[in-house]
Amino acid sequence: MLNIPIGDYRKDALSNVAFHRWAGDLTGTVTWLDPESGIDLSAAAGFTFNGENPETDYWTGTEFHIEWAASKSFGDVSLGLVGYHYQQITGDGGPGARLGDFEGQVTALGGTVAYNFNLGDRPLTARLKVYREFAAENRLEGTSAFLTLSLPLQINAPPPE
Repeated sequence: MLNIPIGDYRKDALSNVAFHRWAGDLTGTVTWLDPESGIDLSAAAGFTFNGENPETDYWTGTEFHIEWAASKSFGDVSLGLVGYHYQQITGDGGPGARLGDFEGQVTALGGTVAYNFNLGDRPLTARLKVYREFAAENRLEGTSAFLTLSLPLQINAPPPE
């Protein structure tokens, strides 16, 4: 993944939602799925390498992240456990880093539920994930929820006979 700096940074704004810096993320993933039992085990781990924000003279350190999920399907519904760990492995820097290296970390555990259904001939999956964060250092800590809807962009038709 590549983050391209976009947006207009304003020093007097209450918040600036863009990253305003280059960043590259290298992530590897693995999944084990047993269709007979309905068990799905997945994990993804990676590193994010951040560039300097030229507007603030701030350089965010390198970040490590790992996410995992273990779920079991019961027909069209699946239930499971999810979690992640985030840890900044090098400190922040630059003249804008007035609070020091500010290395952060947080861990989260939670649950997930998904429902598979069709809309016409298109298969869809609706998934809810809820995480509770803990062991936070130099990061916010709380509960977060994500609702996603997944669909294929193209459905492969069987080859003509």
